[in-house]
Amino acid sequence: MKISIIGLGLIGGSIGRATLAKTEHTVYGFDISESVLLKAELMNAITERGTDNSLAQSDVVIIALSPELTMEKMEEICPKLKKGTIIIDTCGIKRQVIDKMNELLEKYPELHFAGVHPMAGREFSGIEHSTVGLYEHAFIIVVPVHPDMKSLTILKDYFLELGAEGLQISTAEEHDKIIAYTSQLAHVVSSSYVKNPLSKIYAGYSAGSFRDMTRVAKLNADLWTELFLDNKDNLVVAIEDLQKHLEEYKEAIQNNDEEKLHSLLEEGTKIKAEADALLVARRKNGQK
Repeated sequence: MKISIIGLGLIGGSIGRATLAKTEHTVYGFDISESVLLKAELMNAITERGTDNSLAQSDVVIIALSPELTMEKMEEICPKLKKGTIIIDTCGIKRQVIDKMNELLEKYPELHFAGVHPMAGREFSGIEHSTVGLYEHAFIIVVPVHPDMKSLTILKDYFLELGAEGLQISTAEEHDKIIAYTSQLAHVVSSSYVKNPLSKIYAGYSAGSFRDMTRVAKLNADLWTELFLDNKDNLVVAIEDLQKHLEEYKEAIQNNDEEKLHSLLEEGTKIKAEADALLVARRKNGQK
């Protein structure tokens, strides 16, 4: 296939590097930064720089930008694409992006759209932090815009080639609700947690738990501000639920309520074990 990647940061750069390392597909790279394009060439993330001509030949167009820029770019490129081109995004929120895709589908019914969110990332940004193996064993969330099994099969086969574990089909509403908990809340908690003044003198007093809790406090503030506000209804609910549980722990500790504290801790351990068991069962049964 001929694949155009628009936006060669961590996500787009890693897709390009994995594609060239693991498949026979051709990758055209687009980015507004000359230095990023040069790095993409040196890091073997693209076959060549993209042009309007290569865009018109592309079978798949991957837009790896922020939600707002993704929607602007889709509007710009649709008139330049051939019939049957598959257009996907990689955004961390989906409702606004899918609404835009549905709007464009009415204008360009010969094109195919799907919302895509690879469940992979790092606490760093930029193509210099991209990796060939970023998508290995990752789930790829796909939000179909219209029933098109051929396009979905192409996307599934492509991401499996990159090393993904499988696809998770979702709706935009379900995606944004669950991602508010599994991803966005974790970033809010990590950013809040690291603001304790003791975080500046942790050396020698920390192990894996501190590292795990603080890893995603290092983030792209511009991107995550946009993601949080675009999904604020779901994220506020997730924050309120966490606050409720934290209050339960706080009260039990403050009141020296050993029985209540023990019960809360046991409950958390049980829920974590059940969640892990469900994931193992799903993988064993091949429900991807």
